Amino acid sequence: MTDLPELETPEAEGNVGRSLAWIAVTALATIFTASAIVGVIATSTESGEPPSGIDIAIVAGLVAMIGALIYAQTTMARRIHIGGGPMTTREKLNRNIMVGCGLLGAVIGATLVATDGSIPSDPQTMFSDSPLPLAIAVFLAVFWGVIMPIIAWFWHTRAIDEQEANAYRDGGYYAAYAYLIGAPTWWFLWRGGLLPEPNGMLITCLFAIIWTAVWFWKKYR
Repeated sequence: MTDLPELETPEAEGNVGRSLAWIAVTALATIFTASAIVGVIATSTESGEPPSGIDIAIVAGLVAMIGALIYAQTTMARRIHIGGGPMTTREKLNRNIMVGCGLLGAVIGATLVATDGSIPSDPQTMFSDSPLPLAIAVFLAVFWGVIMPIIAWFWHTRAIDEQEANAYRDGGYYAAYAYLIGAPTWWFLWRGGLLPEPNGMLITCLFAIIWTAVWFWKKYR
């Protein structure tokens, strides 16, 4: 008898979802590790003296950590490809857009850290409101306000199916409620002297993280 093709089981979909979730986590870790490298280099050189042996060792360790994170992402991506069978053209386009956006996000994060005028070692450097060089500010504004909407439109119309569109929309619902509840709560408590002043970019990043987490949960649950 001819063997029937194996159907993709819920367990397989769950494994794919977990792998994608770990890829997202390691990608964020890569961004923050790169930011830490920039911070260490800026801190060690601001005095005008050569970096110390400890600084060099720290940077070397962080570079090795980035290599390990990239290797882990590549390994998990390979597992997804093998476990899910051949990818369709639409799936490949979806994957490439996601990878490209992740890399662009890493570049933007590193740029913000490298051009920030505040204390380099401050962990909130990526969320600071210090001035940016005019050329970089204009470039980032054009990229985020013009190019990103075009990429989003192309992704929605050419790269995703109805299931992913529904999962993405549900993620937006959850993130919107989290924002509508969380942001005013933070603002009230700040005015009462219980919390620091609300940080708009930090709130935006949390909004995006919640949206993405629910999106992947709805898609691969």
